[in-house]
Amino acid sequence: MVHVVLVSGWQTVNIGDVAHTPGALRAFERYAPEVKLTLWARSIDESVRRMLARYFPDVEIIEDRVVPDEQLSPGLERMFAEGDLLVHGSGPSLVGQAEVAEWRRLTGKPHGFFGVTVDPLRPYFSTLDRAASMVNAIDGDLLTEREREVLDTAAFVYCRDSLTERFLAGQGLGAPKIAFGPDATVMFDVVDDGDGQAVLADYGLKPGRFLCVVPRLRFTPYHQIRNYPPAAEDLRRSAYNAGYLKSDLDVLRQTVIGWVRATGEPALVVPEMSYAMEVAEAEFAGTFPADVADLVHILPRFWDLTEAAAVYRRAGAVVSMECHSPLIALAEGIPSVYLRQPTDTIKGQMYNDLGLPFVELGPGTDAAAGQLMQKIADDRPAAAEVARQARDGAQERVREMVETAIAAVGSRIS
Repeated sequence: MVHVVLVSGWQTVNIGDVAHTPGALRAFERYAPEVKLTLWARSIDESVRRMLARYFPDVEIIEDRVVPDEQLSPGLERMFAEGDLLVHGSGPSLVGQAEVAEWRRLTGKPHGFFGVTVDPLRPYFSTLDRAASMVNAIDGDLLTEREREVLDTAAFVYCRDSLTERFLAGQGLGAPKIAFGPDATVMFDVVDDGDGQAVLADYGLKPGRFLCVVPRLRFTPYHQIRNYPPAAEDLRRSAYNAGYLKSDLDVLRQTVIGWVRATGEPALVVPEMSYAMEVAEAEFAGTFPADVADLVHILPRFWDLTEAAAVYRRAGAVVSMECHSPLIALAEGIPSVYLRQPTDTIKGQMYNDLGLPFVELGPGTDAAAGQLMQKIADDRPAAAEVARQARDGAQERVREMVETAIAAVGSRIS
């Protein structure tokens, strides 16, 4: 039996970051059911542990770290001895590169990457088309020493967006496989409708007849989320957020107004990140016209992934400034529209790659989101079919990723 170790679980203040982990576990469970799975978790909390125990009871979770000059914990010793392959889960960067480097140093066994973004351009702010031009113009090594080490020696590198694939393909890496491979979130389809029932009941929402709306600031205010004194860069980003807050959220506001007036159906404003509801309450409460206001609801709290996914799967559509709520909806075949802010990374290219609708926020694009939502409302069966086809195509690509991963183990397969 092949033993796959997944390093994942980057943070819990973002349900998208949580979804990477069960998505990857689900991929191996579905497409390689004979493998043994261990999760080497970077940062999870009790609610995530409960979710994983509920849906993946056979997966062992290791949370110990490799500490320089200290003996390995018994769990790590066993994992390093018994594991055949380390898979770095989907993420915004090589978040687990330290764990990958330790795996390589201590075991010499194969490793690979399962849908990552490596953005060489940040902090340049641009559209994806402009970003593509900049990626094409890169001439030279833009990887750190450790990044190069873990990528160069990887058995496979699956990039969740084609701009990352293009960048890494030009970096002279020795990895035999560098290719597009979707974010594992597209596999998160282990959902219990009961987890979302309370939300539907509280707001009188009928399945298939409401819109979920996900706001975002241009930069995540991590100093507020994690309660540390802001550095100069945090202050700069807060000022930048303030400069675009009202114009960005007005795009969402107008989209909601258009949806409610066109369909007579409610909209529910919900978070992908823990800070979002404070923003939504401050910027949306009391700002909708009288004919719409009673049908716009703001969830006043953060929620966990299982509750969010259960609500998304019952929605008529999802419109989101965050990148992963549309993917969580996609796993359930629910139509969605992603509104990309120019400060976000090149990960947004994944929507082009998956054939999904998105809007680049900027001058002259204010009406585009509403037009896409109107298209969904006008022909819901067609919109649902587009979503299902995109999901099926993405999941088929994930199947190929799993097969490549298992093949990398080679003679370890028994």
